[in-house]
Amino acid sequence: MYLTYYSTKWLSTRTNSAMKSRYINIVDKIILGQNKFLAIAEICSKYYLLSITEKDITIIKELKDFQPIPDTKPENNPEFSNMLNKFLKR
Repeated sequence: MYLTYYSTKWLSTRTNSAMKSRYINIVDKIILGQNKFLAIAEICSKYYLLSITEKDITIIKELKDFQPIPDTKPENNPEFSNMLNKFLKR
C-alpha cells in the first residue's frame, strides 16, 4: 500500500511538471459539448478567450480588463495521504 502511494505521488509530480508551461496557463474552461470547450488562457500576462474544438483552437477575444477570482472554495478532492491515514486508523 505504501509503495503504491509513493510511486503514484512521484509519478504525478513528474507528470505535472512536464505539463506546466512557463508562459501559458489555462485559468478556466467550460465544456460546451463533445470535444468543444471555451477556455480563458493567460499567455504572457494577458488573458484570452479561446474556442477549442477537435480540429482547431481560435482566439475569440483578448480580455483586457479580466481579473481572475481567487479560488476560495474548499477543495472537493481530499489529499490521498489524509484518506490513507483515515483508512489506517480504522
